[in-house]
Amino acid sequence: MDNEYETSLKPSPAPRSELMNSPIAFASAIGIAVLALLLAISSWYTSINGRAELTQALGGKIAEIDKSGKDVAIRNEALLRDLRDAQNRVAQLEGKLGEFQSQRVAIEEMARDLARTPEDWLLAEIEQTLNIASRELILAGNIRAAIVALQTADQRLSRAEKLSATPLRRAITQDLERLKAIPAVDTQGIALKLDNISALASSLPLTVPTSMKDLEGLRPNGLAEAGTDLPWWRQIWRDFAHEMTDLIRIREIEPNEASLITPQQAIFVRESLKLRLLSARTSLLARDEANFKEDLKTARELIAKYFDQKAKVNQNVMASLKQLADNSVSITTPDIVQSLNAVRAARAARERPGR
Repeated sequence: MDNEYETSLKPSPAPRSELMNSPIAFASAIGIAVLALLLAISSWYTSINGRAELTQALGGKIAEIDKSGKDVAIRNEALLRDLRDAQNRVAQLEGKLGEFQSQRVAIEEMARDLARTPEDWLLAEIEQTLNIASRELILAGNIRAAIVALQTADQRLSRAEKLSATPLRRAITQDLERLKAIPAVDTQGIALKLDNISALASSLPLTVPTSMKDLEGLRPNGLAEAGTDLPWWRQIWRDFAHEMTDLIRIREIEPNEASLITPQQAIFVRESLKLRLLSARTSLLARDEANFKEDLKTARELIAKYFDQKAKVNQNVMASLKQLADNSVSITTPDIVQSLNAVRAARAARERPGR
C-alpha cells in the first residue's frame, strides 16, 4: 500500500519529443552555443594580439640592447684611443725629461769646467797623460813611452808654482825609478828584423834547385862538346848522351839529410817559414817568450833542412834568427798605479766643497 502511494505521488517525466519540439528551449541552446563560440574566438584573438604585442616589445628591447652594446663598443674604442694618446704623450714627456736631465748634467759639467782654475786643468791633463801611459804599458809594454809621459808630467808640475803637489811628484818619481830599472826591449826593432827575414823567404836559395836553369852547370865536360865538324857517329853519340843526362841526373847533396822536394813543395816550405816568422812576431807583441823562441827555433830548422847552407844570404838569416832568439821578451812590466792614485787624490782634494 505504501509503495503504491509513493508511486502515485512522483511526477511523471515529460516525453523527449516534447522538449525538442519546444522553440524556446531550442533557441536557448543555440544561443548558448553561439555565445560559447564567440567567447572562444574572442579569447583566441586576444591571445594572438597579446603574443604579437609581447613579440614586438621583446624585439624593441633587443634592438635597444644591441644599440646600447654598439654605443659601449664605440665608447671603449674612444677610450682606447685616448689611452694610447696619453701613453704616447707620457713617452714624449719622458724623452723630453731625459733630454732636459742630460742638458742639465752637461750644463753643470760646463759650469764646473768654467769654475776650474789653471791648476785644476793641469791636474786633469796630467791624469789623462798618465792614463794613456798606463794603457801603453798594459797593452803594448811600451816602457819608453811611459817614461816620457811621467817625465813630462813631473816637469809640468815643477813649473806650477801655485799648486802644492808634493805627494804627486813623489809618486811619479818612484814610478819613474822603477821603470828606468827595467831593461828595455826593442820590440819595434825585433819586429822589423822579422819582417825583413819574412820578405827574404821567397828568394832564399834551396839546397836542391827547383828549376832547370839552376842545373845548367851540372853537365859533365865530356858531354858539353859543341860544334858541327864532328863525325856523324860522334854527333849521334853526343845527342844521345845529352838526352840521357836530362833524363837521369845524379848529384851529391850535403848535408846528407837534405830532402828532395818538388817545386810545389818548395812553395809550401817557403810559406811555412813565413808563417813561423809571423807567429814569432805575434808572440813578441804578446810578450810570450816561450812561443817566440820555439817559433824561431822551428824557422832555423826549416832553413837548415831545406835551404842551401853555403849561400851567404842563408848564413846571414840563420845568424839573425839566432841573435833574435837570444833576446828576452817576457819582461814583467810594472804599472804606474801610485801616480794615478796620487793625481786622482789631488783632483778630489781640490774639487771638495769648502776647500
